[in-house]
Amino acid sequence: MVLENKKQSVENMNQKIEVFDTNNIPQIVEVVKPMWSLSSWSEEFRQFDVEFIVRNNIFENEYALQLVDAENLLASIFAVTKHEKNNVDQWFLENSIKLTEQEKISVKMSYDYIKHMDSKVHALMEEDDIKLSLFVSCKKGFGSIVFDYLWKQLKNKGFKNMYLWTDCDCNWQWYLHHGFYLVDESIYGPFSDENIVYKTYVFRKSF
Repeated sequence: MVLENKKQSVENMNQKIEVFDTNNIPQIVEVVKPMWSLSSWSEEFRQFDVEFIVRNNIFENEYALQLVDAENLLASIFAVTKHEKNNVDQWFLENSIKLTEQEKISVKMSYDYIKHMDSKVHALMEEDDIKLSLFVSCKKGFGSIVFDYLWKQLKNKGFKNMYLWTDCDCNWQWYLHHGFYLVDESIYGPFSDENIVYKTYVFRKSF
């Protein structure tokens, strides 16, 4: 799952790219929460559901990176191989105790969606491919910096293709403008109705 804000000029160059600090997860949640949750939900549940989605896509490996300056998280990016696992299930067990039955249903919808899209991408991947699992620019213009850095790392490691999935809630056009090919465009039924057509996209780019 990926989110990238549109590019603008970068004025402050006092930045560094480093291993992602999981203490910065709340900052990612705040960026994506307006798009990935409903304002009618309680604030506590919105926070939980979006953090659950985010943590589903974060893997603590050498490809979990952040771009920071002296005070701020500017962007973060996560890539994962086909068979890697994370600890989101343990986090869910520890933090879902207070959920109502209706909230559990809503979280299950998020979980099913993520697993559906991940399975679609994994079916396309070979062992020497990698998936971009999450890509968030907290401030406009900084996503491209951390993306280019990770891309060079992965190319040097010998990966063949990068895959990713995204949807109509994100700036999916960014990938078309940066050399990715659209390999699948679908409508996700559980999030669609007579008023909403919820589209999903799978992209690929070769190294």
